[in-house]
Amino acid sequence: MIYYHDIKVKYKRHGRDAFSEEWAIVKTVRAEDILSDSEHTRNRLHRKLYKKSKAKHQPLEVVEILDTIVLGRENNKDDKKRPDISGL
Repeated sequence: MIYYHDIKVKYKRHGRDAFSEEWAIVKTVRAEDILSDSEHTRNRLHRKLYKKSKAKHQPLEVVEILDTIVLGRENNKDDKKRPDISGL
């Protein structure tokens, strides 16, 4: 399944923990796996929260998932097969 999450992200700002509500479209429902499974989401959040600062290796952490919406499902290999027309 593919999910749209509203998430709460913790990051470092001026030596203190700061929190921000963001969104993510991922294939996982666990908060711990959102940043590790989706490199695109991790890079987007890092660019948005740290902007052009020199914080190249500052940590991001998904604290909690606030809301979840199911967008759809992944295509499986079986979905890509055409129907058998040899019997026609």
